[in-house]
Amino acid sequence: MIKLRIFRVASVCMLLLWMCMIFGFSAQTAPESDATSGRVITLLLERFYPSFDTLTQAAKEELIAGLQFYIRKTAHFLIYAVLGVFAFLSVVTYPKVRLFLRTVGAFAVCVLYSLFDEWHQTAVSGRSGEVRDILIDSAGALLAILFVLLLCVWIKPIYRRVKTGGT
Repeated sequence: MIKLRIFRVASVCMLLLWMCMIFGFSAQTAPESDATSGRVITLLLERFYPSFDTLTQAAKEELIAGLQFYIRKTAHFLIYAVLGVFAFLSVVTYPKVRLFLRTVGAFAVCVLYSLFDEWHQTAVSGRSGEVRDILIDSAGALLAILFVLLLCVWIKPIYRRVKTGGT
C-alpha cells in the first residue's frame, strides 16, 4: 500500500514538474525560443551530420532555419507524449474508476493543458497560440497514452503468470 502511494505521489509530481517545464518553454520570447531550438538543431547536426562542420556559417544558418519548423513540431509532439505518459500514470492505479474514464481523463488533462499553453503563448512577446500546435500536442499525448495502456493490458497477464508461477 505504501509503494502504491509513493508511485501515485511520484507520478503526480512528475506530471506537475513536466507541466512547469512546458510553461517555462512557453514563457520564452520568440528570439529566446528560436535560440533554444537552434541550439538543439545544432547539437543534432553536429552529432548526426558528419559534414556539418565543413559548411560555411551561412550554409549552417540556412540549414538550421530550414529545420526549425520540423524540429519545433516534433518537439511539441514528443513533449506532450511524455505529458501523456505522466498523466496516465497519475490515474492508472485507481481501480474503482473504469479504465476508460481514467484514460479519457488523462487525455483531457493533456488537451486542456495544451489549450492553456497556447493561450499563455499569446501573452508572450513575439509568440502566438496555434490550433495546429494543440492538435500536434493532443496527438502526441493520445499516442503515448494508448501505448502505455496497451503495455498495461499486455503486461498484467504476464505479471499474473509470473507471480503465480504459471506458464
